[in-house]
Amino acid sequence: MLEINALPGRHLRQLIERIGERRVLFELNVHRTTLRRWLSGRVQIPGHQHQVIRLLLGDLPGTCGQWTDWRFHDGELLSPGGDRYRPGDVLSLIILRQQLTAQRRELEALKVRLAIAENALDRLAPAANDSRATG
Repeated sequence: MLEINALPGRHLRQLIERIGERRVLFELNVHRTTLRRWLSGRVQIPGHQHQVIRLLLGDLPGTCGQWTDWRFHDGELLSPGGDRYRPGDVLSLIILRQQLTAQRRELEALKVRLAIAENALDRLAPAANDSRATG
């Protein structure tokens, strides 16, 4: 096998293992003979076909491999762990992030108020003890 074709060939074999040869032939729209030539390394896999292979393996374009194994299926984004996200789910992440930020601010404000209240109680406690002792 030609060294230049090693990685695309490896990806092609991974895809065949994952979805089967018949589906690969369909998805790439190629004849079985072409597929065999690619697998043997006698013919280089064209760049656009290699991109399709990588897409089918879950490597989303333009992501530098950061979204590997994420994929789209039936209008949903599927995570490597099998979680499914619809467009509305993804759009709602903005709102969820805003809510989380607001809750964190509120929690910090409550912590400050609690610390002030505890400090005030600590200052009142000795005075209460002194009044009991003199009373």
